[in-house]
Parts: sequence; C-alpha cells; structure tokens
Amino acid sequence: MNREISAGGIIVCYKQGAIYVLLMKDMKGHWTFPKGKIEEGEDLRQTALREIEEEVGVKRLTFIAELTPVMYWYFRVLAIRKTVHYFLFRSDRLQNVTVQTEEGISEAKWTRWEEASAIIGYPKTNRPLLREAEEKLKATKK
Repeated sequence: MNREISAGGIIVCYKQGAIYVLLMKDMKGHWTFPKGKIEEGEDLRQTALREIEEEVGVKRLTFIAELTPVMYWYFRVLAIRKTVHYFLFRSDRLQNVTVQTEEGISEAKWTRWEEASAIIGYPKTNRPLLREAEEKLKATKK
C-alpha cells in the first residue's frame, strides 16, 4: 500500500469582533486549507508553515494548537492512503494573499468563520476540522 504524509494549516485572524479563516480554491474548485508534502529535514509544523507561505503567501503566524490528523484515500494509478497533519495558526492581521497557480490554486480569501463552514469543500474532513479548530479557539480564550 502506498502512503503519503502531508501537513497544513487553518489560519485565523480576529478583526472587529469577528473571526476570519483563510481558504483557498484548489485544482478541483473546492475551498479548502493549504497543505503539502514534507520535505527532507522538516518537521510537520515546519512543513505546514512552508506550505502556507508557498500556496497563499501568508507568513509570520502564531501557533495555537495541533489538530487531529485527517486520513483518506485517493487514486493515482494506485490507491494512496494519505494522512494530513493540520495545525491551527493565528495571523495578527488580514494579510494580502498570493496564490501558487502552478499548484492549481485559483483563488484564496479571508472569509468570516460562518461563511467558511458553509462553503468549505470536502465536508467529511474539513467541517470536523473547523469544529475542532473552533473548540481550540474557545479553549484558548478562557
């Protein structure tokens, strides 16, 4: 069985009493979170930060929490069991975004939390991630 391990992040920003989350539109046209494969010498959090910067141009993030890894299958000639380790990060401002078009990313935007949960793609994996991130954010405010 082929396996693949990636890391990515959910990036939030607080502005005028609202929570914004950064979403990107992938090559299939679904709103999702930046993620990518680990490079030699990186740990999972370093991979997430690098991929976020490469895919959407956002940097200088503050780590909040590690989220539950997501596992799924996809097919490229053979079946591949993919595990994605996600981290929750905070940006101190709504940074300008630049998308990595060569990776098939067509758009990225800061979206109010409520809208993000309504438009997010891959709902079986991404909606639980958003719920977990929301719980982690509430826990850090106490």
